[in-house]
Amino acid sequence: MINIKWKPISKLLKEVYKEQNIIEYFEEDESYLKNAFEITEKLWEEQFNKIDKLKIIMISESPLFGDIQRYIYNPNTPTSVFFHFKDLEAFLEDDQTIKRPKTTQEQKNMMYEYFYKNGFITLDIFPFALNPNHTKIHYRKMSKKLYYQLLKITTENYLIPKLKLCLDKSNEHTHYVYRYKRLFKKTENHFEEILNQISSKKYKIDSINSTNMSLDRNKLKRLLKD
Repeated sequence: MINIKWKPISKLLKEVYKEQNIIEYFEEDESYLKNAFEITEKLWEEQFNKIDKLKIIMISESPLFGDIQRYIYNPNTPTSVFFHFKDLEAFLEDDQTIKRPKTTQEQKNMMYEYFYKNGFITLDIFPFALNPNHTKIHYRKMSKKLYYQLLKITTENYLIPKLKLCLDKSNEHTHYVYRYKRLFKKTENHFEEILNQISSKKYKIDSINSTNMSLDRNKLKRLLKD
């Protein structure tokens, strides 16, 4: 059972809104963010609980969510550049092929089966599905100072508990990988520092970003076989 509560995180975010002099937007933003958090955490937990041992933990920033509730673990939203259906080729042997189902839900359900059978899970650094259409602040147009402030206030109540859950299912063959190189650069080793604080083991941390924001399937395949 994952026991990460919204209220402590929300309380800290409210202080940020006060400091940014945008407190009048907090109530509406918080309503959207709370809803996004509760939905995505439930979906994440369902997938996490299907996995016995983790092989790949793919580090991302946060869900896009928005009006259509876009999230990799939402079976009702289409795949995206974050993880295309075709990226499942990384889980196949060289002589294998995969037929794309017709509906979004069938595609996603097939993805999830490959994910949990191969010990693959995503891990968001932030609990806030900040979105330019729904919140006053969002990651793409945010000062470096504010970005790190959000990293700091969510570490104890969100990132560390999620990481500890992943560590319980990790071993010497587990890889932690950034989906995008820009996130690796933007956070300046924050994730690695937290991971080293709570684990005595040294895990391999890499990036599986390819050109034009696509996922490096060949690299992911090599890591899965490692």
